Amino acid sequence: MELRSLRWSRLIVGVMAMLVVALGVVACGDDEEGGSGGGASSSESKGSGSLEGDGKEMVLFTMTASNVYGANQIAGAKKMAGELGYKLKVFQNNFSQPEQDQQVQQYVATGAKPAAALIFPWVADAAINAVRQLASVGPVIMITQEPNAQSTEFVKAYAGANQQLIGRVAGDMMLKAREAARKEGVKLNSKEGNLLVFQHPEGEKTGVERWKGFEEATKGEPFKVLGTEYGANDPETGYEKGSQVIPRFKGKGIDFLYVSNQQAANGIIRALKENGIKPGKDVKIVSSDCSGSLEAVKNGETFGTGLQSGAIEGSLGVATAARYIATNKVEGDVQQSKAEPEQPETEATPPAKLNYMPHAAAIGAKGINTQIWGYTAEEICAGG
Repeated sequence: MELRSLRWSRLIVGVMAMLVVALGVVACGDDEEGGSGGGASSSESKGSGSLEGDGKEMVLFTMTASNVYGANQIAGAKKMAGELGYKLKVFQNNFSQPEQDQQVQQYVATGAKPAAALIFPWVADAAINAVRQLASVGPVIMITQEPNAQSTEFVKAYAGANQQLIGRVAGDMMLKAREAARKEGVKLNSKEGNLLVFQHPEGEKTGVERWKGFEEATKGEPFKVLGTEYGANDPETGYEKGSQVIPRFKGKGIDFLYVSNQQAANGIIRALKENGIKPGKDVKIVSSDCSGSLEAVKNGETFGTGLQSGAIEGSLGVATAARYIATNKVEGDVQQSKAEPEQPETEATPPAKLNYMPHAAAIGAKGINTQIWGYTAEEICAGG
């Protein structure tokens, strides 16, 4: 009996040892799958290896095409998506973060699984939940506004404008405008020159970052800022805001205007004229980007503008998404594109965390004789 009991004990110990080993193997297998991203296959972890979309869907959330820049951005994104073989689904909001939030929520609720989701959050700080929801259905590429601290974990890469660079370029143009005024013998209303600012909607990251760049460029010789008005986006809101604000500051003497974009500047120019102020002579204007008609730059009513192409931004956004899909990774912090006449070839290499589009200044009629990535200044600014 003792011998039989000993044999049973040894048998039980042996079986238990085998179970422990088996469980260890299973546990190791689970850890390995978790480390590759929730059980993704090795081919998925390496990416598709190709820029070709083969009819897969990308989705773009951006502002309304009633805005020239928005229209150009959508057109550029569609063009690049078509070239790469992706279908692009577009949702437009009318300068409204709540509207965009609802669009994202409804899209995610359909069960869609896009190859990538591109989003221009209208108000970055308020768009965190929308970005998080999109990240649950596909890789997110943010455009126009860079990811902030709260959204970074949900965003694979950023593609689009370098907003601080745009601000620095505008600041440099404003310094040149002051130099030109002094050479023309204009008597400024203060030693520094009185500056009235028309900005993006308050809190929008685009405007915040541009103003940082503007201040950086002018910190050695700053202007006297009379005030800042928020929310001028197009000729209508530019005229509306200008009609309200210009009479208040007219008595203090306005020397310079910094405007978020040329569309808004065109409306503000109308308001200036109605208040007996001659743009280009009594007041020199610089706009951050040239969306809209270039007529005011050609005729000197606007001193200078920035050549920021919505079409290039849309194209770069889709190309960045395709590069991420092809490689399933990012490499490096910044890739700053140059303002070259022809667009460089898109390659199936990892994008950087921040992929910046080219930007250049255009001062006066001579300055708009520029071509960037195959687009003329007229196409960059007015579409085409």
